Amino acid sequence: MHRLTRPLARFAQHWRAHAGLVQALFAIAAFALGLWGWSIKQPATDLAGHANNLFRTLQLITLQFPTQFDGSLPWQLHIARLLLPFAAVAASLHIVIGAATRPARLALMPTAKGHIIVCGAEQLTESALRKLAEEGGCQVVTLGPPMDPGRREALEGLGLTVVEGDPREPATLPAIGAANAAALFITGEDDVANLNIAMLAISATRARKPGLPPLSLAVLVDREELASELDSALDGLSRAAGLRYHRLCPDREGLRLELARHAPVFRKQNLDARTHLLVLGLAGRWQQSLMQLVTAAQDHPTERPLLTLVLAPEEMAALAEWRHARPELELVAEFAVLPSGHALLPPAETLADWRAAHAAPQLAIVLRPDAEALGTALALRRPGCALGIDAATPILVRQSREDHLLAALGGAGIEQERLGGLIAFGGLLRAESIARVLDRTGEATAIAMHAAYQEATKTLPPGSPESIAAWDALSENLRDANRAAAEHVPILLAAVGLRAGDAANDETIERMARIEHRRWIADRLDRGWRYAPMRDNARLLHPSMLDYDALPEMEREKDRNQVRTILGLLVPSRLLKSCH
Repeated sequence: MHRLTRPLARFAQHWRAHAGLVQALFAIAAFALGLWGWSIKQPATDLAGHANNLFRTLQLITLQFPTQFDGSLPWQLHIARLLLPFAAVAASLHIVIGAATRPARLALMPTAKGHIIVCGAEQLTESALRKLAEEGGCQVVTLGPPMDPGRREALEGLGLTVVEGDPREPATLPAIGAANAAALFITGEDDVANLNIAMLAISATRARKPGLPPLSLAVLVDREELASELDSALDGLSRAAGLRYHRLCPDREGLRLELARHAPVFRKQNLDARTHLLVLGLAGRWQQSLMQLVTAAQDHPTERPLLTLVLAPEEMAALAEWRHARPELELVAEFAVLPSGHALLPPAETLADWRAAHAAPQLAIVLRPDAEALGTALALRRPGCALGIDAATPILVRQSREDHLLAALGGAGIEQERLGGLIAFGGLLRAESIARVLDRTGEATAIAMHAAYQEATKTLPPGSPESIAAWDALSENLRDANRAAAEHVPILLAAVGLRAGDAANDETIERMARIEHRRWIADRLDRGWRYAPMRDNARLLHPSMLDYDALPEMEREKDRNQVRTILGLLVPSRLLKSCH
């Protein structure tokens, strides 16, 4: 039934988009044929006759049919009167198709198998919805509260099945066949509500048919502290029910994707120059955003990156408290704070000492509420910006909703307005996040690096028993740590001027090992770890969160081995072999 109704739904969507044009064509054809037919039926001999024929034609196309429909009427009039009902039907054909197919799809939902369920489709970008809809003929079901008819028709036009219901009710997920689904995305705006729905999903899958592959349970959890505390528990509960847990975080994943493209090292002319990032504001989940920036900025073996933050007074206090609780931050980053006052940017006269002490930033990131963030980004693009941002400096702008404005400005080629290089991130889930859950797109390097790590533990001691498990048996937190390491590989290579497949001497490997250790510290800090002389996984304490030169030789060798692994995996044939 799904294979039949899906193309019908898409046809209805296309018809809806062009219904006005179809109606206009039918009306024009009816008018032309009607006027032609009346000129044959009652030829005009003067102006009054032409006016009468025009009036009769207008009567015809306004559904005031002539009373005589015998064989004496010209064929043009017969065709014209037949076109008029089609013109009327054109306005509502998509509604008729939807009304016919929707009940059939909903009636078969409890018996569905191998489908994808989305609770909270409003949190997905249009590209993410299309990625779901294109999943090889698989039925995609969106579950949520009653929505605007236009929005429902748009979703159904993509081939999605729209079910209106409350996923927080225990009976809802079983009613749409959650027990036998292939994937379940829980993407509402409230973290706690999402986690509660996840518990209902785990309960609903107890009736899962034997032999089916594990269901992918992807849950949006924005708060980093909540996600890290519950990671092990959610993994354990999911595995016990035959599910595979994935965490979704739009802000985190969106920024990570953009940093992979716009990391500061990619703009350096001199690789020995210090990395400098400019951050304006602390809106949203700024703590995790700052840690991602610190991690992406690890591109020098000895120089810490500088993060200059332009902040309001209350933001300055929050930053100071956050830094005080993480003294290990000083190993991997230096911070400078500029007061913003009540303006978008600090006054130029207050920046002279800062400009004299530091080179211009290679990247700017705006972490302010939507409208203020847009205004700040545009202010940074003004000629002669006192903060040193030029037209070539990328500016990442946090937005809580899907962006169309900055994307349009960036592609408009308006050089005199200097509006290129404004890139939105955050807000909604992107197609890349959907692809990672459904088919592991983008995870090949991370999986291969983990396989190499498992092999290396045969000669070097593993970090923990949990870390050497097979990829699918790893906790989501450990899988994500591998993803973070893989995403930093292009930055690591650029930091020493290597390309994939290049050979590296011992000096280069040592330089890369120092950078990799700094990245590892930053990533551990991002995940809540602290330094302690003795390792304690339960309390997130680790003795290696020290400067590279303070490490025991065996620990430094682990970093060198990680670099050798990366260089080996970057040979395409090795990477493919490791993934298989």
